[in-house]
Amino acid sequence: MNAIVAYEEIGSPLSVETVKHQIQVIQQVMKDAMQDGTHYGVIPGTDKPTLLKAGAEKLCLTFRLAPTYTITKTDLGNGHREYEIRCTLTHIPSGQVFGEGVGICSTMETKYRYRKAERVCPTCGASSIIKGKAEYGGGWLCFAKKGGCGAKFKDDDQSIVSQAVGRVENPDIADIYNTALKIGKKRAHVDAVLTATAASDIFAQDLEDEPQRAPEKPAAPTREPPPIDAESERVAEGVIPLSDEIKKEVHDKTLLYLNVSDAVKMRALWKPFGADEHRVLWSMFDSKQRTAITKLMTPAAAAGPG
Repeated sequence: MNAIVAYEEIGSPLSVETVKHQIQVIQQVMKDAMQDGTHYGVIPGTDKPTLLKAGAEKLCLTFRLAPTYTITKTDLGNGHREYEIRCTLTHIPSGQVFGEGVGICSTMETKYRYRKAERVCPTCGASSIIKGKAEYGGGWLCFAKKGGCGAKFKDDDQSIVSQAVGRVENPDIADIYNTALKIGKKRAHVDAVLTATAASDIFAQDLEDEPQRAPEKPAAPTREPPPIDAESERVAEGVIPLSDEIKKEVHDKTLLYLNVSDAVKMRALWKPFGADEHRVLWSMFDSKQRTAITKLMTPAAAAGPG
């Protein structure tokens, strides 16, 4: 059994004034030498600023800390890799180790493992194939407004319908190796800086590459579909059935309209569906997207983008 050693024999603790001064230094650097969105930022679901890579580097400069890295690579099969990075921070003037941090990144993470496949025109090679409207003869069209050549194809053309669409395995996973390594390094660095400078009460861990967490008290609505005009809520007969293809189309177009703040088109897209269908579609979006969608769905936004 290990003997108890008096704390004074190990080393004197920092004074309260020294601890308070370090906190004040970090807060002053944050105020005068950091920029919101560059060095730190607020991630949905967190209650304090998140320290980003540039901010971690700024704190290392402030406290004269030099990072060194130990990298462990693990092959996961099928071309996938995992990088585990250990970052050690050394105080430059004294040569003493001030702290360590660990970060892991893998090409098996969803954003690296998969890509979104779209139908490609056999004629020009552009990802601009859309379904032709029935009133114009149906079929498939290489849409010129999406950079296509205008070529037309029949409904059952195998060069179109046989193509894989949606989420598919990334065939060029080796292109992600360097990205995964850099992300793992960044995660380890931020972790080490928060540990060495005792700044976790000021900043949150860098979550910009992590799955978003829902807020504990999310803004309403979170369980109900976005507000649609009264007419669509009264739809009883003739409601469009929600096939997987239609759900995907509504999901993709909603995100498209969200990016361009096109409230009119978004409301028109959701209008043909009843309340039950709205709930199904609503569940396909994360909390951040729901908040943005709700803002565009409100009657005040119906006149067009703000």
